[in-house]
Amino acid sequence: MTSSDAAKDKFSEDLHALLATVPKVDKLIVLGDFNARVGTDHAAWQGVLGPHCLGSCNDNGILFLGTCAEHRLLLTNTCLPSREKAMWMHPRSRRWQLLDYVLARRRDRQDVLVTKVIRDANGWTNHRLVISKIRLSLQP
Repeated sequence: MTSSDAAKDKFSEDLHALLATVPKVDKLIVLGDFNARVGTDHAAWQGVLGPHCLGSCNDNGILFLGTCAEHRLLLTNTCLPSREKAMWMHPRSRRWQLLDYVLARRRDRQDVLVTKVIRDANGWTNHRLVISKIRLSLQP
């Protein structure tokens, strides 16, 4: 196992431990650059991936999808059709990839109104900005 593999495993364990602490009745929204390509096999990952996937899957993607399935999380980027989905271009292949995700509990899918990429957002990164509009009702 390389140090890179150890770091991936540690991140996955930490993410799992953190997700396990959130009460099931609470709404949960997770945003981040997970450096995981999840592919297009939404039939195999039903309830985790929507029908609007992009690209191929990598090892990080399999690990990430397993964690999402275990915690009943949905990748909202893949649920709704959007012209602007990809947020990072691979420097050698010049292919656009989906690496940054907005996750929500499956039961809250109807509350996700849109998740998309803002093409022309200026920032100090090689990724495009991802936004999500989510319906929330806060109770005291």
